[in-house]
Amino acid sequence: IEIDHDVMTEEKLHQINNFWSDSEYRLNKHGSVLNAVLIMLAQHALLIAISSDLNAYGVVCEFDWNDGNGQEGWPPMDGSEGIRITDIDTSGIFDSDDMTIKAA
Repeated sequence: IEIDHDVMTEEKLHQINNFWSDSEYRLNKHGSVLNAVLIMLAQHALLIAISSDLNAYGVVCEFDWNDGNGQEGWPPMDGSEGIRITDIDTSGIFDSDDMTIKAA
């Protein structure tokens, strides 16, 4: 993720954080509004990537309000509003070595 702080100001980061409940909790837990927003974004972007089997381009398209998509509470992620998703890697999230199958 790339952040252009001239565009995505601290005030705009607070707007994103405050859109969601528990904003104060996130600020206290993560130490800054930037960290809070980046962690929420990573969680949200990974869920989109995994659920729809998308690469970074596909995830960015899911945030594009001009393309009929958009994600509630989030700006586009193409850099136009100061945040750009550059890569997303879902490999290894569900490793078969971490799974156990038991007979019923």
